[in-house]
Amino acid sequence: MRATNSRMKTASLFLVLLGLLPLPALEQPTLPLSLPAHTATLSAQEIPHPDDFLGFELGADYTLADVDELYTYYRALADASPRVVMEEIGRTTRDRPMYLLYISTEENVGQLDRWKDISARLARARDLTDEQARELAREGKAVVWIDSGLHSTELAHSQHAPLLAYHMATDESEESARIREDVILLLMPLMNPDGHQIVTDWYRAHSEEPWELALPEVYHEYVGHDNNRDWFMIRQEESKVVTRQLWHEWYPQIVFNHHQTAPFPARIFIPPFADPVNPHIPPLVVRGVNMVGEHMSKRLEELEMPGVVSRMTFTMWWNGGMRTAPYFHNQVGLLSEVGHNSPTPQYHEPDDLPEEFGPGAHRISAQEPSVYYMNPWEGGWARFGDAVQYHFETSLGALDIGQRLKEDWLFNIYRMGRNQIRDGEAGGPFAYVVDLEAQWDRGEAVEMLNVLRRGGVEVHRATSPFTADGQEYPAGTYVAFAGQAFRAHLMDLLEAQEHPHREQYPGGPPQPPYGGLAGWTLPFQMAVDVDRVEDPFQASVEEVDVVPVPEPVVASEASFGFVLSERRNASRLAVNRLLGAGETVHRAEDGFQADGASFGPGAFVVEGSDGTTRNRVEEVARDLGLRATALEAQPQVELTRLRSPRVGLYMPWTGNMDEGWTRFLFNTYEVQLDTVRNAHFQEDLSQWDALVLSDQGAQSIYQGRSEGSAPPEYVGGIGSEGVENLRAWVEGGGTLVTFDGASDFAIQHLELPVANAVADVPSEELFIPGSLLRMNVDPTHPVAYGMRDEAAAFFQGSRAFDVEEGHPALDVVAHYADSDLLMSGWELGAEEYLAGQPAVVRVEVGEGEVVLIGFRPQFRAQPAGTFKLIFNPLHGSGREATLLPR
Repeated sequence: MRATNSRMKTASLFLVLLGLLPLPALEQPTLPLSLPAHTATLSAQEIPHPDDFLGFELGADYTLADVDELYTYYRALADASPRVVMEEIGRTTRDRPMYLLYISTEENVGQLDRWKDISARLARARDLTDEQARELAREGKAVVWIDSGLHSTELAHSQHAPLLAYHMATDESEESARIREDVILLLMPLMNPDGHQIVTDWYRAHSEEPWELALPEVYHEYVGHDNNRDWFMIRQEESKVVTRQLWHEWYPQIVFNHHQTAPFPARIFIPPFADPVNPHIPPLVVRGVNMVGEHMSKRLEELEMPGVVSRMTFTMWWNGGMRTAPYFHNQVGLLSEVGHNSPTPQYHEPDDLPEEFGPGAHRISAQEPSVYYMNPWEGGWARFGDAVQYHFETSLGALDIGQRLKEDWLFNIYRMGRNQIRDGEAGGPFAYVVDLEAQWDRGEAVEMLNVLRRGGVEVHRATSPFTADGQEYPAGTYVAFAGQAFRAHLMDLLEAQEHPHREQYPGGPPQPPYGGLAGWTLPFQMAVDVDRVEDPFQASVEEVDVVPVPEPVVASEASFGFVLSERRNASRLAVNRLLGAGETVHRAEDGFQADGASFGPGAFVVEGSDGTTRNRVEEVARDLGLRATALEAQPQVELTRLRSPRVGLYMPWTGNMDEGWTRFLFNTYEVQLDTVRNAHFQEDLSQWDALVLSDQGAQSIYQGRSEGSAPPEYVGGIGSEGVENLRAWVEGGGTLVTFDGASDFAIQHLELPVANAVADVPSEELFIPGSLLRMNVDPTHPVAYGMRDEAAAFFQGSRAFDVEEGHPALDVVAHYADSDLLMSGWELGAEEYLAGQPAVVRVEVGEGEVVLIGFRPQFRAQPAGTFKLIFNPLHGSGREATLLPR
């Protein structure tokens, strides 16, 4: 049985009609028994329906289509229908293809380049008059992006996409015909195909178990759920593939990002969103979001599909989600959160539904209608097919209003871009300037500029010297002019955030922001000096696509060897490569001069002057944009010889995303890395020089998953025997590095002379959600070699330490600033509870050491300014011997 004329009946109704499932006495039909019929096209006889092609009904109980089945169907659909084009647009981290489907009329899909060009010209808003833009809006097609499968444990949207594709390719109703005529549907059927296969395999093996969707690993090579937290940094391969389409190729006016699950008992959340609204977002974006959301809600009410909630939980503050980053590009970003994400059905007794629901004190009635929740769901069966249909109908709702207001969407994206250009060219600011030669770490300045470029921001390079705000800049300086269509994105990433103070009720505790994030300013996180220029200036510039690595410099003659700057993060990568190739590398324990340049403690000395060493140094310098300074003689400072540290990264069976981000960073820097599981801690740990515990609660590390929450092989944590083995390993010379919550584990179980200073402070007194705090650093300490004396710490309910002053086995590497702590975001109580408190501590334990970092120095691979706190102790753990000055 299939969806009538491509509009689905639910799986629950399907089984009831077959007599395979009784209708409970208390149950009310979740969806209407009949839906408006569509007229089938004659060509549909040759175009395969997904249910027929797959051999089962999409949305049926206990049933999932996997990646190969879905991709095979899309190929068959594209082969059979002249209205569908399927294109591979990139590869995943695990090298699976990522496909995009273009669906419209046969005539339209034959002119995709034309519609893409019009969309791009209007979005960039350059070299157009209003009259020309209006004509292009009349001529062009609305571009609507709809995606599925980003969060892989949210399974219904991936199953709705084939039904939507088939419907738009074959349905001949008046609605579908006009949508095809005026809209180019960009259907991204699987945003995370690797994750979809991971979850599908797990569900098929464990359906109906309590852990049927509680995987022991993240559903991505690295980041799992955080793949929806990477849309301004754009680190992951999948993010790069998608953003290329969004902000370099197609520039869709509407971006619809499907998710699950709705706040229970609602059946779906759709816009409008809750406050606060980021002030950089154009008002027309907010109006557009609200309009589309209300249009989708109206459609669901017309179809008698209850349980629609809005203006709850999900806000418009944070930049970095798949539906939020488009706001800063003048696009209407939409989110669905549909209830019931599992193919396993569940019955909800109506009398057992909660009386109210929602976040904190902002709760609403679950039973009485309100402006938030106008048609409450009354309970009964929740089935996978229901969820599939909610996704299906909201997708059609977005396409419908995309067509009805086609010219408005196209002209308004131009209008917003035009206004952004106008406001930026007026100044205040006029531009942001990055002088590479003035940077502490030129490589991270380049990477920050490329983050902007990946996000579609225009970046220029000066071809000759210029003066701005009275300061002279050399040729080669980079300029991001504020007068550009994506000015909102540029300013949001480079300026400090000031999150409004919000309380759950007057005088009550703070209302946490959605996603727990309040500030993310890139120059602070990445330790890049950016000059904000207020007034207009003239400069000869050229636009760049990708900012290249800094110009490498390798001395021609070197009697002793070469020195690489301690300031560059990339020097750590270079050292890993050189050590892996068998080169001799030392770390300087004090500053020195060489060939007219100054180097601080932690500089890397590559010993060797033969052709092989020189060639290897030259290769890494060229690849990474490093300066390799010649050493005619051994520097007159203490040198510590390094070897490739053998690093173990703890991976629990809880699917820890922070571990995944850490592993991503280690792989990026080519660290010699092993995954360490609970079982390894029950054995000798001497094969590793250093062990790293990413952010995770102390109890979670120690106890792991409880019995009954996972198959037996995934139950438990490090446990008491593991703790004793860890203690013996550290005492025998190992280096343990802990991030944020894992520091509590080390403090408690290794009995360190340190305490979490804020462990018992209530949120009414200390509340810092995902913000950047000022931190003072001792760059003469080996853990902080190469850092500035001030840095930004990413603090998200993180830690400060109490230490015994003068303890002989303890060093304070960094502490939170004595005043003016907040750099970006929102803080309550920081001055009282954190000012002057240790943030990074090193403790000697026997022959080894524990480095406690009270925050996440690698948070989502964003804060490059604190990466050295991770790599320095690792290189220290791989030291062999000391070479004294001659």
